[in-house]
Amino acid sequence: MATTTLNPAAPAYRSTLYEWLTTTDHKKIGIMYLINSMIFFFAGGLLAMVVRVQLATPAAVPNTMGGLVTPEFYNQAFTMHASFMLFLFIIPILAGFGNYVVPLQIGAPDMAFPRINALSLWLLPLGGAL
Repeated sequence: MATTTLNPAAPAYRSTLYEWLTTTDHKKIGIMYLINSMIFFFAGGLLAMVVRVQLATPAAVPNTMGGLVTPEFYNQAFTMHASFMLFLFIIPILAGFGNYVVPLQIGAPDMAFPRINALSLWLLPLGGAL
């Protein structure tokens, strides 16, 4: 009686998206850091445009700031712009370049703890959404 066994060494098919979302490769994680940083850069840029347009319009009514947004939203947009640029653009873009370049420079095959590296990437957009 013959039995057929599957080859355990044969890799299962995975889509490109699944491969990128579950990777522990430092180069892919570095690229995803850079993409994430660019998304938050554009979001911070939109907030900067809200602030600039608000400052460009004169105050139509005394004791108000002008026409586009309320004074409360202006303060929120100003603060969110600074937070996005500092914590969600500058720091992660440095981490992205570091993830991509440093293992290549020192000749390492990967980062020391690749799963923690991937976790830190996925906690970044979660923290930005929060």
